[in-house]
Amino acid sequence: MKFNLLAGLTLVLVSNSIAGVKAETITPSSCGGRDKCPAIVPHQEVLKPITPVKSLAIVESVKLPEGKISTVAALTTPPQGKAVSLNIAPNEIAQFLPPTDSNGNRIFRSNRSGPSYFGVGLNFGLIGGGNLGDRSLVILSKLGVTETLSVRPSVYLLGDFVSILIPVTYEFEPQRSFGDFKFSPYLGGGLAIDAGSNSSYGPLITAGVDIPLSSVFTINVAANLAFLNSANLGIVVGVGYNF
Repeated sequence: MKFNLLAGLTLVLVSNSIAGVKAETITPSSCGGRDKCPAIVPHQEVLKPITPVKSLAIVESVKLPEGKISTVAALTTPPQGKAVSLNIAPNEIAQFLPPTDSNGNRIFRSNRSGPSYFGVGLNFGLIGGGNLGDRSLVILSKLGVTETLSVRPSVYLLGDFVSILIPVTYEFEPQRSFGDFKFSPYLGGGLAIDAGSNSSYGPLITAGVDIPLSSVFTINVAANLAFLNSANLGIVVGVGYNF
């Protein structure tokens, strides 16, 4: 009985104390300054803990050749050799580069102007009284020595009078100035010999072009100026058999 009465009095006192509590609005002026006010965060704005994101490592896969073990050094070492840039169409590479055999080796006597040849032609004399300055039959040839140098010996026949020209020429890059028409110019000099009754010899200047007629024949047009007893100038037009 006494216990029940004591519990009832305690409940009445607690309820009266709770009812007497008042809500108070906290302002900076009421708490003595903004820095001293308690921080009130609405429950909707409670920050949730952020789960750290693990960094991702992107690894580029490298396919190793079958049957071989590649090391890091082998995979990272740059390729050796020189790069060559060609500004020509793929179907024209074989025409500009010297001929090669089945193993890729350059054929002897061929250079960038084309294969070597042996042929005949006709000389039309312009200046002088020798074989170069008159009309004569010509046995002409071209022998490739290096990629850019050739020897072009020729023999001029006029009756019993023979002239021999032995020039060394520099071969320029093949040209395509007129569409599909291709020609290979050259320029050089050497020795001219007259082997007649009034034999003489002297310096020679030559310039001309080789025009590929087919894979078998080459047309040659050349101007030859020789300083013998007098200046002799002639233009040769001939055709050579490639070898």
